[in-house]
Amino acid sequence: MEARLGGFELELVVDTGFAGGVLIPFPLFESLGLLSTLSADSYRAVLPDSRRLRLFTAKEEVTVGKEKMVVEVHATPSIDRKLVGRSFLRSFVAVLDGGGEELELRGPVGRGSRKG
Repeated sequence: MEARLGGFELELVVDTGFAGGVLIPFPLFESLGLLSTLSADSYRAVLPDSRRLRLFTAKEEVTVGKEKMVVEVHATPSIDRKLVGRSFLRSFVAVLDGGGEELELRGPVGRGSRKG
C-alpha cells in the first residue's frame, strides 16, 4: 500500500504477522528525527528464527489517501523493510483481492473507501 510519512512516499508491504503499526528502515527513522521523540514503551520484533530485536518506536503522522492518522512507527538497524502491521490495519476495514494484487482500505472505519 502507498503511504506518506514525514514528506516521504512509501510503498508498504502489508504483513498481518507484524503486530505493530508501521516498520521502516532505520536510516529513514533517523532522517525523520524520530530518535528524539522515542516512546517510553518497549517493543520487540520476533524473527522467524526466534531472535528478538528491540524496536525503536515513535509516533508520527501517516497519510493514506486522504486520511491522516498518528501511528506508532518502528525501526531497528537489523531490519531494512517497509511494513504495515495489524495495529495500523485495525483502524480500517481491509479487503484483499489476491488475484488482482490489490488492497482496498475502507475507513477509518465507517468513512468511505480507497485503494492502495
